[in-house]
Amino acid sequence: MLGTTSASKKLAQMTYGYWQSQCLYVVTNLGIPNLLQSGAMTVETIAKETSTKVETLYVLLRALAHLGVFVEKPGRVFAATELSEHLITNAEPSLGHFLMHIIEPSMWDAWRELGNSLKTGEVAFERAQGKNFYEFFMTENPDSRNLFNNAMSFLTNQAIDSLFEVYDFGQFDTVMDVGGNQGALIAHIVKKFGCKGILFDLPHEIETAPAFLARQGIDQDAVQVIGGNALEEIPKGADAIIMKYFLSVFSVEDAIKVLTRCKEALPKQGKVVLLQTLVPPRGAPVEYPDGTIPALAAVQMMVTNPGGYWRTEQEYKELFEKSGFQLEKVIYTGTSLTVMEFKCHEVIQE
Repeated sequence: MLGTTSASKKLAQMTYGYWQSQCLYVVTNLGIPNLLQSGAMTVETIAKETSTKVETLYVLLRALAHLGVFVEKPGRVFAATELSEHLITNAEPSLGHFLMHIIEPSMWDAWRELGNSLKTGEVAFERAQGKNFYEFFMTENPDSRNLFNNAMSFLTNQAIDSLFEVYDFGQFDTVMDVGGNQGALIAHIVKKFGCKGILFDLPHEIETAPAFLARQGIDQDAVQVIGGNALEEIPKGADAIIMKYFLSVFSVEDAIKVLTRCKEALPKQGKVVLLQTLVPPRGAPVEYPDGTIPALAAVQMMVTNPGGYWRTEQEYKELFEKSGFQLEKVIYTGTSLTVMEFKCHEVIQE
């Protein structure tokens, strides 16, 4: 269909990318990777289990078999692969949940508005849906909310071992996760290091947190769950505040407001631990070993959030300095997640 040079091949793969992601979304949403856990099935059986048409389903499954997601055996029988096992959604939070969150129809609608938003300055998601991202996902669409929660828990779970190998949260008596959703990260920290925890997020974000924490075996008195708005006030009581991806949803102005609230909540020697995927500087590798391309993910953040996007290490350093914090250390985990530790200091006057 396109030329055969390496440049045209790369462009062809990028052009066809949305075909692949939509095929993955459909089969994951149908629960086909879940079905194939128990063994290979004929296309007829899969169609019956998923209430789909045999012949159209076959075309889809064959395409994914050619991509290595499934294996096609004689007699139009399909079996699981290592790839499809990552898309199982009836157990722990998985890549399947993350995939469905990123590719669900509301997201597609938002990306279609990207060009218009560049001209008008509007948030693409808000143009498409008529409401902001969090209203849509957290208060009005429970299925989307569940996907989002599981997607965020998956991102935490896949990075946690590497994080704990290089950073000791046991140095703190009480750690507060600001923007911690249902509590996956603070649960891991409390269990691993034995410190106390505080989970702070918008009230509708933490509704499922008590039940989630209980399922993780966390005692009620180990993690205090508090609802509120980080732009307005953050509760006191912690000697360290952690934020994983949370700060990247805000514009520079609002991020400084959040960090100002953090400084007000912390003791004099308190610290903020930023856990973030950083956009590489010019000349550095653009892709992490896990396949994350931060500059592309930054566009996703821009599509869904007003003024929010993933930033470079230097941009975060400057943002914290304007808010009254000084960078203490940067620790690379070997994954796409980087640790930036900041301590309180006097605001630098410009």
